[in-house]
Amino acid sequence: MLNPGGSSIPDAMKPSKTIDQLVMLMCDRGLTITDEERLRRTLYDCNYYRLSGYFRAFQKDPAHGDNDFRPGVKDTDFLTPYTMDERLRSVILKGTARVELTLRSRFAYLSANAGHAYDYLDPDSYVDARNRSGLVMRDGLLDRMRKWMNMSNEVCIRHYRRTGRPVPIWAAVETFPFDTFSRMLSLYADTDTLKELYRSVGIRTNHRTASEIIHAMVYLRNLCSHHSRLWHREMVISPPVTRDMRTAFPMFEHEEKSVASSLLALMYLVERIDGNGYSGEITGLIESTTDYSYGISHPLHWE
Repeated sequence: MLNPGGSSIPDAMKPSKTIDQLVMLMCDRGLTITDEERLRRTLYDCNYYRLSGYFRAFQKDPAHGDNDFRPGVKDTDFLTPYTMDERLRSVILKGTARVELTLRSRFAYLSANAGHAYDYLDPDSYVDARNRSGLVMRDGLLDRMRKWMNMSNEVCIRHYRRTGRPVPIWAAVETFPFDTFSRMLSLYADTDTLKELYRSVGIRTNHRTASEIIHAMVYLRNLCSHHSRLWHREMVISPPVTRDMRTAFPMFEHEEKSVASSLLALMYLVERIDGNGYSGEITGLIESTTDYSYGISHPLHWE
């Protein structure tokens, strides 16, 4: 078998397909196409493989290899949630950015004023916890923190590096990505600072649960940053839903491990930080279409 360039392709490798061939494949599988131009543009701009994740809810038995569409399925059935996901990801990223920046600022302020402005690279500043492989987690954390600080080209960091002066916590935290900062919080030994930090954003629970909530926000942010499907997604990392969250949004439907459970936590945090009606942006979008709202609240299991 030859690819378009003429070189041989091993039998185990799937040959690439043109847009024409992809459209024909979908037709052969029983799809009714209502707007071929839109479908072709989406396939060209957004990748068939990415789009195929939206097919699954409309195929007969994809978990066992039957990828034929159920009778009556139209291209708009999956193009609509695909487009809705694009809009929802933008709203989510705005919210997770607010949570991330607020936590950074408040943590730096609280830890510095507790006398810990310069000991954040001291192993004793973190609990002696180990992962399942028996490795001390703070060692990996400290390595990552040093790496990000060394890679930073921020003017203030270059100034500290040039003068040889220690970098204070309020400057250091700005060099860490959200996942590193989240791990920093999960291992931080000063429980008084953590308690005050979490309470400031409405999290009134134990430190482990609080860190799991923040870690879930990192995961949600990363999914959106990589343009991942949200509709009918089963969340690998889902936040614990606290009583305060349920009380704040009693009518918000969310199934365990659904994207909606993460949205509930995100809405709660942003509202406690800003109180600016952010939750209305989320609910207004996902509730505008019944099928889309259902897909955000209910994960599907195709494997």
